[in-house]
Amino acid sequence: MVALKFPDGFFWGASTSSHQVEGGQHNDWSEWEKLGKINDGTQSGRAVDHWYRYAEDFDIARSLGHNAHRFSIEWSRIEPQPGQWNEAALAHYRDVVRALRERGMEPFVTLWHFTNPVWFSASGGWESAEAPQQFERYVERVARALPDVTYWMTLNEPNVYALLSYLVGYWPPEVKHWRRALRVYQTMAQAHRLAYAAIKRADPKASVGMANSAINYVPARPSSFLDRWMARFCDRWYNRWFIEHTINELDFIGVNHYVRQGIRVRSLRHPIVTEPRGEPLTDYGWGICPEAMGKVVRSMWRYRKPLYITENGLADAKDQWRREVLKNVLIELHKAISGGVDVRGYLHWSLLDNFEWREGFAMRFGLVAVDFTTMERTVRESAKWFSGVCKNNRLET
Repeated sequence: MVALKFPDGFFWGASTSSHQVEGGQHNDWSEWEKLGKINDGTQSGRAVDHWYRYAEDFDIARSLGHNAHRFSIEWSRIEPQPGQWNEAALAHYRDVVRALRERGMEPFVTLWHFTNPVWFSASGGWESAEAPQQFERYVERVARALPDVTYWMTLNEPNVYALLSYLVGYWPPEVKHWRRALRVYQTMAQAHRLAYAAIKRADPKASVGMANSAINYVPARPSSFLDRWMARFCDRWYNRWFIEHTINELDFIGVNHYVRQGIRVRSLRHPIVTEPRGEPLTDYGWGICPEAMGKVVRSMWRYRKPLYITENGLADAKDQWRREVLKNVLIELHKAISGGVDVRGYLHWSLLDNFEWREGFAMRFGLVAVDFTTMERTVRESAKWFSGVCKNNRLET
């Protein structure tokens, strides 16, 4: 048996997002859910009641050896109407930060995780020229209200949002137009730049980044020029565009990685086809490929910014794959760190089973299982194994 030690001060933990766990939301997603859009026929509703149970959930995380936790602020709670601030909601998030600090867990705070206030969407959302300034106003208010936060992420996966909400129309507002998707991408980049400056005004010592979804794109047919070219194009547009347009306003890069995708192009006149590459599949239908983690972090290291894995996990209701996959992912991560890549933390997705966007409650990513009727929490066996890694800062192989 070999022990792989991680760097001193390495952050271990898990992530959540407000809409997926808190419950009681009123935003563009909760309104869209009422139209019957969720694949399993549910609505987020109470989600997993984390708004009221956060202390219990943090007790579980701490018992598992986590020394960090990523969560998101719900913009629609903070600013229910333009320029109108909900002081009780701000006080709640101060209590969340305090609860983490009391348990010796570093807060990683995300300021936007896919959901928008209803008024913001009604006024044009991320297509509006006013969106960056509106976001900046909200960010500055939150940053000044939460002085005990060091690590901030302005946006979660703007590339996913532009793709699913404005290019393929799978998420609200169900737009399918590449020019509008590009406009949203550009607007969000400007919003990040303004938000970065706003956080620095509130706390010059804050460390500010964003969470970037990163897919390991590979040509399905290595001999095909079209497949190779399109794999490079997808990598540039999806994985790296946002980073390269905000690089001067990034103190670190959050890496959200789940999957490798093989790219097969039928012809220049036909759509791209993505296909699994023969790996076992998660409940979501994503291929399991732990070695892709090493390739992704090495690719992101080209920007010479500290990296934090802010999401990585799999839908695995029976908990049959999670331990082995997590072990192999961490082996790949350790190899990259040993090779000089500056990775400073690993935050698993997710702490809890939750509302998984359009898939509803069907996909279970949690280290902790949740009974969505009783809200009972049960620690999965994979989480108990991961606990040993967190507590000892090393992986036994």
